[in-house]
Amino acid sequence: MIFISIIIGGLCGVIINYLADVLPIYRKPGIPLCRDCAHRFTLYNYLIAFRCKNCGRGVSLRTILVHILSIFSSVFVWLYPYQNLGYWWSIPLIIFLGVILVIDIEYRVVLIQTSIVGLILCFVIGMISKEISLNSLVITAVGGLAGFLIMIVLYYFGILFNKIFSKARNQVIDEVALGFGDVYVTTFLGFLIGWPNIISVIIIAILLSGVFSLLYILIKLFTKKYKAFSAIPYTPFLIISAIILPYILR
Repeated sequence: MIFISIIIGGLCGVIINYLADVLPIYRKPGIPLCRDCAHRFTLYNYLIAFRCKNCGRGVSLRTILVHILSIFSSVFVWLYPYQNLGYWWSIPLIIFLGVILVIDIEYRVVLIQTSIVGLILCFVIGMISKEISLNSLVITAVGGLAGFLIMIVLYYFGILFNKIFSKARNQVIDEVALGFGDVYVTTFLGFLIGWPNIISVIIIAILLSGVFSLLYILIKLFTKKYKAFSAIPYTPFLIISAIILPYILR
């Protein structure tokens, strides 16, 4: 059975890589393009040869990492189910969160198309993980609403912060601490994790991003490449927090 979960994890990796390659370009499924020469991949070159026949660009580090992490995730949820979900309900969640993570890290964007899917998927899975009842409906709905309200406040606070510092420094600061995509992410994670756990998810995400930011600044200062107000993707920390919290609470 572990072997089956390894195979399924590999297939999840293929789907995640494919969607992360095409959605930022087409906003829907389409033919993958080489990131170096924009040449269209053939099915053979994309899935088997892992090489662009036009420019020769080989398999990327991201492709390999996604496959490894997808297989690990598949085996892990087989052995240790996420919340009260069965294995098969965990698979679409792995694929969806994987796509969100990769696109946000590479392109610094959360697509409205994936956000709509996330709101529906996480609401359904959130209900199933809490056993369908009126109480679970309230916990799921309030979790999403709380996530939205908290993050929308932080989002506008970030905009206000930028305006104040732009005026104080007499320069335009384009980078923002949070994007509106983070609001969508916190909303559908609120559906998934429920109330009041979404509060813990946000707190853990803030702590994780703070530690990462400190290390990032220290490394940039050491390499003399530090640039003030450089933003980092925040969505990965929200997703990681939502993943680890149920295991912490066990």
